[in-house]
Amino acid sequence: MYRHRGQIIAMGCCLLVLALLMPFHCCAGEAEYISLEPPVLLPNGNKFKTWADQTVYAKTFYVDQRHPGASDEDPGSRDKPFLTINKAAQVVGPGERVIVKSGVYRELIEPRLGGEGPEKMISYEAAPGATVIVKGSRIFKPQWKESKKGDRTYSAALPDELFGSYNPFLTENASKEDIDLMPWAAEWAGKLPYTLGRGLVFQDGKRLAQQATYDDLAKTPGSYWVDKPAKKLHVHPLDKVTANGATFEITTQQHIFNPASTDLGFIRLKGLVFEHAGNGLPRTGVGAVFTNGGHHWIIEENIVRQVNSVGIEIGARTDETRQAGRADAQRAGKSPGYMIVRNNELYECGTGGIQGLTVKNALVEKNRIHHVGWLDVQRYWETGAIKLLLNDGTLVRRNIITEITAAPGIWLDYNNINSRVTQNVLADVQSVNGAIFIEASQVPNIVDRNFVWSVQGSGIYQHDCDHLTVAHNFVANCTGKGIEMRICQGRMVNGRLSTCTKNVVLNNILINTKEGIWFIDDDNTSNRNVFVNCGPPFDFAAWQKKGFGKDSLTAKINASFDPKNLRLTWSTPEELPFFEPHALVPQDFHNKRWPTKKAPAGPFQYPDETPTTIDSREF
Repeated sequence: MYRHRGQIIAMGCCLLVLALLMPFHCCAGEAEYISLEPPVLLPNGNKFKTWADQTVYAKTFYVDQRHPGASDEDPGSRDKPFLTINKAAQVVGPGERVIVKSGVYRELIEPRLGGEGPEKMISYEAAPGATVIVKGSRIFKPQWKESKKGDRTYSAALPDELFGSYNPFLTENASKEDIDLMPWAAEWAGKLPYTLGRGLVFQDGKRLAQQATYDDLAKTPGSYWVDKPAKKLHVHPLDKVTANGATFEITTQQHIFNPASTDLGFIRLKGLVFEHAGNGLPRTGVGAVFTNGGHHWIIEENIVRQVNSVGIEIGARTDETRQAGRADAQRAGKSPGYMIVRNNELYECGTGGIQGLTVKNALVEKNRIHHVGWLDVQRYWETGAIKLLLNDGTLVRRNIITEITAAPGIWLDYNNINSRVTQNVLADVQSVNGAIFIEASQVPNIVDRNFVWSVQGSGIYQHDCDHLTVAHNFVANCTGKGIEMRICQGRMVNGRLSTCTKNVVLNNILINTKEGIWFIDDDNTSNRNVFVNCGPPFDFAAWQKKGFGKDSLTAKINASFDPKNLRLTWSTPEELPFFEPHALVPQDFHNKRWPTKKAPAGPFQYPDETPTTIDSREF
């Protein structure tokens, strides 16, 4: 179940089968790693292993801003609760938790300590049944003045005391100094929208669009413009109301949850709503919820929405400190790994939902991500509903990703090792790099049993990868290629020129793609794939003559998909063949074992001529 704009809607992505964890038997400070049930194999054939919160919390602090006696001078007990979450974050220790009652908390939460192991975690969680909204914005109630007579525009000063040391309205999305750390984005230095401020403005809860000039503002109801030299905010309200007749909120901070110390571990966030972060575009250090290099966090059942760039950020702290910070953390036994990010909803994020640099042994599952990418900056190459960099043993599965603009749905970026993308649903994705994108990796990784529908671009895309397996996926309605594998000419990866060889594409269904499968190099394997209305320019006969599909075939399959209700309806008048399944894929999309030693192409059991519907309760 997921909450979307205040309503409960049923989603799924194979949620009938939960990843139940077995009990732990470990010493304080040590995590015992165990398999999921049913087990999930990584490309090296080993079982993916994770961990769980085993803490019996010895003490609970309460936060309740609606309690008439709430004060940060109180002890934080049930009858004398704290007024702010951040106060609790300064006193809570290992083996203790913070329970937050309903309310709107406008603050920056900066935990002082982490836990000491799975049996001595620190937990921040919403009280049962509570709606806890933590905002990085403040209500802005100046005396608005008309900017120009008759333009329906209004202005007010942005007082320094509202922001402290960080004013997102005066801080560029990505300054020249920021872009210097991202040489691949050098062409955008000094250009829009990178030079726009990071601050967001909301009128009666609706996000306004930022404009680059006053003239653009005057022509666009529902927008704002920042006069940086004068430190003034100009608005053109929605619905022809006056500015003094509306309620405005403006973002005042980059993060909403950000530990005061780096590399903290064993922290849990559960059931909270985070919104209104004025964060920027650098690759690291900007998440509205930021783990700051931490390890062994569980981030679950939260909502993150209406932020300028990234919703949840795991992994290393910053590009500048990544190498030194990683070395220091590893020496201290605190390598940023074993993060669990599950059952969260993220939407209306400007560039990305879940992001991370240097991600080891992470489990990213069952998240609902939609309406991401509105900032439209994909060509600085740091956008994605899920974008994780330098993965090692990471598992991304059972996420539902829809309505993504100017960003891939799932992007594993650079030098990925032994990682898997499986059983995800992706629909209505617009990206130059495909719905699923694997980049610059030279050891085995696997993309399997995903459902990809309606892509402006390619369905599954990789460049500069060797030994990537793409198996048992369902890819339909792409304006580009169904599965695309290429290289970036002249690119060095791990000290040698990149190649695109030894990749394997098996047992996929591809429907209505202009080019079914495309390889830049013939030193790859493709077989046992089913093509439906693929081409031209794709030529199936020529593809087979090249040795790329002696057991592949073309077929007639009727398929439609309702992205709102996540409902696939499909049928076929033909008897489709069964094949040997890939060794790492003994089960279908729903984790049911294939009924025989043979398996269908794609992730689902075949339909027949009677339309078969797979609805939201099954996805």
